[in-house]
Amino acid sequence: MSADRSVVQSGNSTPVLWHFPISHFNEKVRWALDWKRIPHVRQALAIGYMPRAWWATGQAKLPILFLDGAAIADSTRIIEALERRSPEPPLYPSDASERRRALALEDFFDEEVGSPVRTTILAPLFANDPAAAIGALSVGMGAGARRTMRAIFPAFRVLYRSRHGMSDAAIAAAPGIVRAAFDRIATEVGRSGYLVGDRFSVADLAAAALLAPIVVPPEHPHRPPEPLPPTFRAFRDSVAGHAGFRWVMEMYRRHRGTSAEVSALTQR
Repeated sequence: MSADRSVVQSGNSTPVLWHFPISHFNEKVRWALDWKRIPHVRQALAIGYMPRAWWATGQAKLPILFLDGAAIADSTRIIEALERRSPEPPLYPSDASERRRALALEDFFDEEVGSPVRTTILAPLFANDPAAAIGALSVGMGAGARRTMRAIFPAFRVLYRSRHGMSDAAIAAAPGIVRAAFDRIATEVGRSGYLVGDRFSVADLAAAALLAPIVVPPEHPHRPPEPLPPTFRAFRDSVAGHAGFRWVMEMYRRHRGTSAEVSALTQR
């Protein structure tokens, strides 16, 4: 995309995040911005975001961060850009071998775990509890977004399942993949309590953020509405005693911190 489009969207030097509140990939970026204490504006986009995302970046996914005159898509690329721009406090280990391992773990949780987490939660809701699905997907949005989603839900459900690869085989496999992800955390965590080295890194952030929709830590900025749907609660309860589940809780407790979001009004 051209730089002038991103400038039009951001309006000033303050980074602007287009995000989908409930998304765990979007949570990765929110957490990175908050961890680095980077003041930024957040704009939650409702379900019609795809044309706007495409216009800005040539792809139709969120998050998108407008940073220093450029629109950056993909949570991994955004964190990479933030690390270059604001290296302290770091998310990338200084040791080269530890950095490679941290980035490999980030890639693993992005590519192998993110989609099964989504499928584990939403596929049963799409099949049996549309109201709960709408409630979950519209977290952080207004009543208008919920009304729109209710009106178009049959078509939206088909599109969403297709867009996110929720085939019957993927639905059957997803819970086992999520359990295996908790197993991997329990195996990988060192004596320090972190996945790589002796301090919090992008590996910990990615693993915790991408499993947060299952764990629902109290510090998460966009928790699903209560009561939790029965199918989701049953799965969550089945893994709540796992060491990997408890580790995600601990990462949120120690490191999620407070938001660095600022009001768009203060930027005018």
